[in-house]
Amino acid sequence: MFAALDWRTLGRVYCDHGGDAFWEDRRRPAIDLGLRWAREAGRRLRRGGTSVYAGAGVAELPVMIHEALDLGRTVLAANLRERECAVLDRALAACGLPLRVVHGDARTIEAPRDHVALVSVLSDPETWPTLSGLGYGRLHPALVEPARLQREQEEARALVAGLLDRLTLPGLVTTTVEEVPWVLAWADARGVDARADDTMVDTAIVGDPIGFLRLRRAPSDASERAPRARRTRRGRRE
Repeated sequence: MFAALDWRTLGRVYCDHGGDAFWEDRRRPAIDLGLRWAREAGRRLRRGGTSVYAGAGVAELPVMIHEALDLGRTVLAANLRERECAVLDRALAACGLPLRVVHGDARTIEAPRDHVALVSVLSDPETWPTLSGLGYGRLHPALVEPARLQREQEEARALVAGLLDRLTLPGLVTTTVEEVPWVLAWADARGVDARADDTMVDTAIVGDPIGFLRLRRAPSDASERAPRARRTRRGRRE
């Protein structure tokens, strides 16, 4: 699959300059870390379910292929970069793989799903310059335009809701550390319990750690809720 990709075009998609060197450095890690991501996802996903990938690109290819071929799952993916979608689709078709990355907004995918992948989407500096700048510490609060911040916040909330409102529960969300608060805010507003496990997977493209959130309906009976750690007067946690 990776041998079939048009790396020169991908270099222009991902980089303003130096795209060939960029992929020379990251091509092998993209395969190795992508396969690790695929293994971890495979331990958490049931056979025959449906996954929706928002902003799917090169990094997502190994896990998407693993889901489709090894787990028999339906994989639906979308990306706003038209040239990247064309490159990915040509390579997928050349390899005879039953996958496609649609050019467009992932919210237009209407199918119910038990898994959503939202990786390095809400931290994209091109789409969300204010959110990304604040999240990564590149933008000082004194320089933030309140109206622009509010607009990006509303857009981010709408994107998360558009992807997760169709999630069947219990379900799984694969996302980065930087994007977890957006998922938790969605879950809290809808009475959904979100639990992260301890496994993290590095990514080869952006470098943000990927984690897994299990979502389920919050128990209505307080006695059913898992006890939370509490701090004693001596400062120890029980």
